[in-house]
Amino acid sequence: MDLRTWPGVSGRRPRWRRTAAVAAVAALALVGTACGGGDEPSPEPTGAADTSLLGPRQPASGTPIKVGLLSDGQSAAIDNKIQVDAGQALTKFLNEYRGGLGGRPIDLVSCESHADPGLAADCASKLIQADVQVVVLGEATALRDAWQPLHDAGIPIFVYGTTETAALLDRESTFVMVSQIAAFIDQPITVARENNLKKVTAVVIDVPTATSFLQSVGKQMYADLGMEVEQVAIPPGTADMTPQMAKIAAGGPTSVHIVGNDSFCIAALKGLRDVNFTGPISTLNGCVTDSTRTAVGDYLEGVYMSSPLPLGDAKDPGLGQWEAIVKTYADGKIDLSNSMGPTMYMTMLAMRNALEGITGDITSATIAEKIRTMPEMAVPGGGGLKFQCNGQAYGLTPAVCTRGTLLTRLDAKGQPTLPYRPIDSLTPRGN
Repeated sequence: MDLRTWPGVSGRRPRWRRTAAVAAVAALALVGTACGGGDEPSPEPTGAADTSLLGPRQPASGTPIKVGLLSDGQSAAIDNKIQVDAGQALTKFLNEYRGGLGGRPIDLVSCESHADPGLAADCASKLIQADVQVVVLGEATALRDAWQPLHDAGIPIFVYGTTETAALLDRESTFVMVSQIAAFIDQPITVARENNLKKVTAVVIDVPTATSFLQSVGKQMYADLGMEVEQVAIPPGTADMTPQMAKIAAGGPTSVHIVGNDSFCIAALKGLRDVNFTGPISTLNGCVTDSTRTAVGDYLEGVYMSSPLPLGDAKDPGLGQWEAIVKTYADGKIDLSNSMGPTMYMTMLAMRNALEGITGDITSATIAEKIRTMPEMAVPGGGGLKFQCNGQAYGLTPAVCTRGTLLTRLDAKGQPTLPYRPIDSLTPRGN
């Protein structure tokens, strides 16, 4: 399928270029991804692990396979060191309980870019010189500068989420677990349709990375799916959004989809509450924090929230296994409340599962081929979502492996009602 055009339900073919579309979609990742915090206290030990959740022991043996781990690490502005700590704990688990890769132990080679583009490029050189066969990433702000040299060297890259357009278009050796289309198209339209509405009003923080999608390709994508969308861009730091919310409430039937950080969401939700808006409201998991719950109170009841992980579901087997891994290999070192840890679990376990059964000479080329030809599998810790890295999950972004997202509604305390439910994408598959 040629994704320079978007085939809609009406049969019309809008004329927008594929790379421009992907760039707009990629920009959304800067709004919707999890964020690490700074100056947080060290996590306390959490007690004994339930080792039954780790599964039967299957120790790896033989010549190690080098796997790269690229992380922002820690800098003056961010603290994503948990990515490295999680990678090390997961490597120990995989080597002791999952036979490493192809039965051989994983030798993890880590490099921290400190969110610096030059250091990210240096990390790529370091990993290439170390002869790693595959590189794993969680969320990296300077991926652009590391991706190209790794790609040119033929090293496959398995990443949680990325904003890099060239990476999202790569169907050969880049594999991405999370698509932002799910949160900005699939979730709000699904919510509107379930409430018999034909319009979504997107209340968006007024920064280019958030607003560019609907200003470029998003509006046409909505139209092709038989929906109307209106974007209300509001500057960051706006404490009182009552005037904007009053116009929305008076403008006819609509659902409201809020895109921004928690302080932005608090102001938007307070404004909707103050004007007695009673229509459906949806948002992303990063919007709903303890600060949101305290400030907004029971108006959160019934709000739809999407997430790539069933955060808050103590019965989810994947999140339970992640907790057991932390307690076994990194107790007192990893904060279980930091959602960046489970995203590393999802990414590294997905990479390992995609390589199940790999035999023979394990090289970058054979790893990429094995992942491209993998069968559909459950997303680790994904609450029922599936992934398959054959370039067909999203036609617009062939590197993405997972379609759809998880959806829940919040209770009166702002907590997710369980279980989450998977929703499929409304957008075309690739070919």
